[in-house]
Amino acid sequence: MRLSLSSKSAGVLGVSGHAGCGHAHSNDGFVQDDSGGLATVLALWQEATDLSLEIRAVRPTVGCRGGFEVETVSGGIGRCSARRGITFQEARLSHYVEGMQAVRTQALAQETFGRVYGQGAMEAPVALQTAMANAAIDSFVKSYPDKFIVSPENIPGNCGLIAGTVVDFGDLPVSVMAVCNATEGGLGPNEDLEGNGFLYGKTAVMEPLKLHELPTFVIEGKVFVESMCLPLTEPTFIVRAYADDDNVVVADAYIAALEKLGYKYINPKDALKRIPGALCGLTEKVGAHLEELAHKLRFATSSREKVELVAEIIRFASQDAGGVTFMSNALHEIVGGPGSMPGTSAVMNLFLPKSYIDEHVIPTITDADVRRYVNVIKYAVPELYKNIGAATEVLKRRMHRGSLETLSV
Repeated sequence: MRLSLSSKSAGVLGVSGHAGCGHAHSNDGFVQDDSGGLATVLALWQEATDLSLEIRAVRPTVGCRGGFEVETVSGGIGRCSARRGITFQEARLSHYVEGMQAVRTQALAQETFGRVYGQGAMEAPVALQTAMANAAIDSFVKSYPDKFIVSPENIPGNCGLIAGTVVDFGDLPVSVMAVCNATEGGLGPNEDLEGNGFLYGKTAVMEPLKLHELPTFVIEGKVFVESMCLPLTEPTFIVRAYADDDNVVVADAYIAALEKLGYKYINPKDALKRIPGALCGLTEKVGAHLEELAHKLRFATSSREKVELVAEIIRFASQDAGGVTFMSNALHEIVGGPGSMPGTSAVMNLFLPKSYIDEHVIPTITDADVRRYVNVIKYAVPELYKNIGAATEVLKRRMHRGSLETLSV
């Protein structure tokens, strides 16, 4: 199937993919490369344009007020500060990504610095990832200013870019959106604008592309979550759409594509069910555990005990706390963890067996993974269009549940 930039102003269906810069960990053993969605969209746009996202230069600023500027050969520029500054050593390491394609942004940050942690635990890798992601998006906007719509996130404290365009998949015009969710200072993650949630800066991109009213494929990352992945023996796609909240017609199109491609998948029926108070309750639980650890530290006397307690506070804050920082409680009630507007979409991830985590520790998206994601979308688009009427009916019945107009995040 040939991809090209369309002459249409909006598509007949949608695709949305994001990178949650710094969202490598979550609660209960959840660990991921959260840039799979953005990587897929960037690869689709590259296929439609032949645009290079090669990183021409990384320009680090050393010192307590430091950060990174990334420039691609196509003229895209991305910047991000680092809360605790940039050392000479981090500056030297950052040049590693020069000459590489700014597509797999979390993976490149991890290849550069060895690990990625959010919640302010490792600001330099997250800042570099943010700069690469924004530079990649800016590359398309600069190169095709009449085809791409762009907006900053416009959430206080965030610095990610959002852009969209219409891509012809053969004869089918599809509205395709790339989202970089990123916080200033390389903190991460604040992903209130992930998925296809229609608020703040995303409205400026979604409305003209009609993405707020189109059945949409939402693409997520490469994930290990203990509660669901333990039975797996190999990387397996997961398609999620809860019948009462999401769009199972979109999910069926994903599944049809996966079956045609022969890719292994699972489709748990209740995985995206919206549970009232879920994130609020988890936030309280995380806060209570940190209080408990801090209370023990307050009365600790031996060096060994203090070291172990502080180490556990840092481990817990840099990993499990990512499961509550990534989204505002009130928004989560409506869009769930992937940021899916009711009735509009289904979500696809690549799930991993425990053996992968035992070896790799933190997942990284590969070029082969991106190609598989792209293949799924290219096969799924015509499958969804066959049933676009049914998908649109589901959307119309349920999208009224998802008004975000009065929501404050």
